[in-house]
Amino acid sequence: MSRATQAWDELVTAMTTTDPACQNDDRFVLDDQPAQSLKPICDQCPLLSLCANYGALERPKGGIWAGKRYRQYKATERAEGDE
Repeated sequence: MSRATQAWDELVTAMTTTDPACQNDDRFVLDDQPAQSLKPICDQCPLLSLCANYGALERPKGGIWAGKRYRQYKATERAEGDE
């Protein structure tokens, strides 16, 4: 099992006992939402560290993960929020 898969499994398991604000909020999956506008919600989430770990390992192409958005970039570009 990859580290990203393990991180995903840990996040999903934690979500069965915790109802994070992002779970039913479409703003976290729509690509037209700036990550910075949702980061304060993420910062208050009890699952922040699990979400951040998954995001850092998997670098998902869509959605906002722990206040960051990861996209496919050319080698010279960086993910939004990595600065």
